[in-house]
Amino acid sequence: MREGRLASEMRSTKLVVSLACLVSAGLGIGIALAATSIWLGQPAEFRSQLTPGLLKFWAGSAAATVAALLVPIWIVRHRINDSVLQITNALLERRTSGRALPAINSPNRDREYQRLVSELNALMVAFKVCQNRLDQYAAKVAHELRGPITLLQLQLDYAAKELEPEFVDAMNLQIRRLTEYVDTALFIAKVAADKIRPNKTRRRIAEVIQEIVNPYELRAAGEKRRLSVELSTEQEAELDERIFGLILHNLLSNAFAHGVGETRLRLRRGVDTATLFVGNRVRTKLNAEAGTGIGLQTIATLAAAHGLRFRSRRVFNNYAAVLRITTAVARQRHGSETVEQAGSLG
Repeated sequence: MREGRLASEMRSTKLVVSLACLVSAGLGIGIALAATSIWLGQPAEFRSQLTPGLLKFWAGSAAATVAALLVPIWIVRHRINDSVLQITNALLERRTSGRALPAINSPNRDREYQRLVSELNALMVAFKVCQNRLDQYAAKVAHELRGPITLLQLQLDYAAKELEPEFVDAMNLQIRRLTEYVDTALFIAKVAADKIRPNKTRRRIAEVIQEIVNPYELRAAGEKRRLSVELSTEQEAELDERIFGLILHNLLSNAFAHGVGETRLRLRRGVDTATLFVGNRVRTKLNAEAGTGIGLQTIATLAAAHGLRFRSRRVFNNYAAVLRITTAVARQRHGSETVEQAGSLG
């Protein structure tokens, strides 16, 4: 109901501005036609007295009148659109920046816009509360699953001598997969709750990425799809290989699960950062799979905990994820500058 009323109010505002522009244009045209009609109705003697200077004066006056009408309308229209654009950009920034959801502030002090901003802030608070509850629930479920999985492994080991070896191997593989999934879920929950700090070591970024990508190249070949990888930088960074690996695994898994055709992975050199880009075409609405967005939320959580900047966006039928990694050289330079500033203050 509120969404319909808000959309109706926005349409009404645009309609009022459009009507004001049309009315102003109509008034200008009407005045010009009326002046022309009056001038044509004057005797020839009167028209002969009209000098070019007087005609220029009339033309300038008409232009000033039109400008006086159009400039306020233009200002009001852009003021309305700028306020909407600011709110849109603020929401986009918060949606793609991870778990940080600071309150939105709008310079537009109109009561209607302030109500809209207040409702959006309340919605973000509610979303954050729901996300925290979901994280806690996921951690609890993963913790509770460890007991049954351990018991299942023990029972399988006890009965292994009476079962077919192929069946035992298949069951062990599935139990191992479940165990890895549960351990990963618990690890992510602990990272989200700041119970685990990243354990970083200096590594060449392209080397770490290639190690993670290798299995996906085999998967792409098996699914008759193309994984295009270009790692065009030798930069190094301080990385927690487990957290970084989980981020890249989620990105590539999402690309293969929800995308079609070629998946592109690019690593580009920057001044103080290396930029990792993962892009692919997504399925159309006709054959799209239902998604919960938990994968992207997990990536945002891990990236924030690691100190990486993550953004993702879907444009038409294309999806792009960007991960910016601060290089080791940049961190060293920043650290030396900090030491020098502390020394100068001392």
